Amino acid sequence: MRNKEMNLILFFFLLLIGPQVHCSDHFPGHHNHQYAQRHELSYEVPEDISNFHKIVSSNTDFAFRLYKQIVTNTTAQNVFFSPLSISAAFSLLTLGAKGETLNQINKALVFNLSEIEEKEIHDGFRQLIQVLNRPHKQAQVSIGNALLISDSFEVSSTFLEDVKTWYKAKAFSVNFGNPTLVKKQINAYVKRKTHGKIPHAYEDLGGNSVMVILNYIYFKGSWEMPFDPASTREEDFFVDSATTIKVNMMFQTGGYRVLHDERLSCSVVQMPYKGDATAWFILPDDGKLNDVEASLGKETFSNWMTTVRQIYIELYIPKCSITTSYDLKQLMQGLGVIDAFNGAAADLSGIDGGRNLFVSQATHKAILNIQENGTEAAALTRIKIDIASGLSHPPTIRFNRPFLMAITDNSTQSMVSMGKIVNPNNSGI
Repeated sequence: MRNKEMNLILFFFLLLIGPQVHCSDHFPGHHNHQYAQRHELSYEVPEDISNFHKIVSSNTDFAFRLYKQIVTNTTAQNVFFSPLSISAAFSLLTLGAKGETLNQINKALVFNLSEIEEKEIHDGFRQLIQVLNRPHKQAQVSIGNALLISDSFEVSSTFLEDVKTWYKAKAFSVNFGNPTLVKKQINAYVKRKTHGKIPHAYEDLGGNSVMVILNYIYFKGSWEMPFDPASTREEDFFVDSATTIKVNMMFQTGGYRVLHDERLSCSVVQMPYKGDATAWFILPDDGKLNDVEASLGKETFSNWMTTVRQIYIELYIPKCSITTSYDLKQLMQGLGVIDAFNGAAADLSGIDGGRNLFVSQATHKAILNIQENGTEAAALTRIKIDIASGLSHPPTIRFNRPFLMAITDNSTQSMVSMGKIVNPNNSGI
């Protein structure tokens, strides 16, 4: 793989493997699914973790494609999501998909099966989860998967063993006939896994649910050079040409890796966290936000990563707390995943051997907190399955208008999350 693609970094919040603490990974009030321990693995899993880079380029490509789908529908709102969480959840789903349903999901995730084998995709996620969840990292990333399975629904043993093997997913039996209890249990589980950042994971179960796939991710990083809270001042932030608001603007001077992309008309600032993580802040020139968004892609990001240069600047970035929620059904359909959401066309027969399952809901929630000492973020992806009946050295960079942001994990060359801050004071959607 080319060096530039190897330097690309995945996206923001939700996986798990290897050195995590299993004793705390339980679902409130229920036991592990009855089939979870009974059968042999369907694949032989290699022990090395040297090949996760095979999926990094596709994951990064998917991240930018999904971002463009989101901004097409939410042009005037804050944007923040974890493409890694979403790609991991839908890649897990492909273990139960077949035929055109499988082809559509792989195409949306930018996996070309003429260039990479399905086994390599799943093993790439296995390795990625393992690396991201390494203990004792200064920049904390934890990611994991869980399957909530109806206690009256019989799942293929092969499917269960595959999701355990490749995605380290925990399987729990639940009683969907008691939706109030199940929602309470799901919310408690996700709240614990996201360190309290996502307390309400589910509001509506509904339908004829037989399975819910959860993918959660949590990130906490401290700036390598933290801001001094005493330097934070109230300043103007220009939401658009007609709207100006007051924000708490952080400030400091220091040496950062920056550039001004003359072709795209934007400034880029690389801000390292302690440990193996980096934040990227992209500030479009006045009136150029739409142009920058239209040009986003893995090649553009790769070019930025190789052309930023260390200079001394005055830096202004607003404190913010953002919460977002997305209907992935609409977004993934926009990327070509049609059959999985169609009860008459979906082929998820790898889950139970039948042809009567379909994805009734797919949603994503994410939060972002940017403070003087660092960044905290979390995200959750839910899939509900039902039965059908140029370089410049600017002396000052002031993020006082809508800007973009991405968080990357250096050790896995993966982009953990990305977004757009339109209004730092608007904490909701």
